[in-house]
Amino acid sequence: MKVLLFGGEGQLGGEIIRRAQELSFEIVSPVSSEVSITDREQLLFLAEKIQPDLVLNCAAYTAVDDAETHESLAYDVNCQGVRNCVEICKYHGARLIHISTDYVFSGYAREPLREDDSPIPLGVYGKSKLAGEEVVFSDLPNDATVVRTSSLHASRGQNFVNTMLRLFAEKSLIRVVSDQIMCPTWAGWLSEVILDLSRIPPVGLVHACGAGAVSWFDFACEIRSLLREESLAEGLALEPISAADYDRPAPRPEYSVLDCQKLVSILGRPCMTWREGLIRHLAELAVLKEGVLKES
Repeated sequence: MKVLLFGGEGQLGGEIIRRAQELSFEIVSPVSSEVSITDREQLLFLAEKIQPDLVLNCAAYTAVDDAETHESLAYDVNCQGVRNCVEICKYHGARLIHISTDYVFSGYAREPLREDDSPIPLGVYGKSKLAGEEVVFSDLPNDATVVRTSSLHASRGQNFVNTMLRLFAEKSLIRVVSDQIMCPTWAGWLSEVILDLSRIPPVGLVHACGAGAVSWFDFACEIRSLLREESLAEGLALEPISAADYDRPAPRPEYSVLDCQKLVSILGRPCMTWREGLIRHLAELAVLKEGVLKES
């Protein structure tokens, strides 16, 4: 299978490339500095050379706060870029797998959100990602899978886990939001899910995230508790604060827990828990407490 992957330099894209090399996938992933997903003519020229069977879009403008003041750029990447992917698929008869986000929801729910729940994004990032979803299902309704996920982290790249590990070494007090609930998702697990989905007919919209729910504060506490060397967080104090006390330009959903029963039914196996994903992440960085991996 020939796969044209956008966003291969990111956390999820990198994990997909690493795992796809062990399977029967022929992946071409252009460097973003050379090929922009927003450049229609450039993408059509590239696709003509590759003749992909599958277009996999992991590229996104994910700077949630910056999107509030760079709305045009966010929509260029998260909506127009998706439209370019759709055009490639229609022209070459390829399927599309597109990655979206839990930030398409308002966060006012208090039960896990299903695929048929109404999305009401709060900020520009979520609105631009929802616009991308709408392009997919308007223009490529029968040949696409859209995967909504949540709070991605991997051993490479910028994410909450790696940021906490850095701050543990630099700070004596870290304040973390305790009233926003989500489902941390290890990109290694999600990459395997996406490769599995690429082998079956398109399934439309599907949620895929770490099983269970946790606040950012409790997630930070669990990171600290799993560290191999206590000295990495020696003398560190973690303090819970409300989102209202942590002033940021973009609003975040208070509750963005995704219901993944559709995915479980499709793949016939449960989702990896958020804690197991965290353990795998810390194990890759060689900072995991001894014995935890065997117990998990």
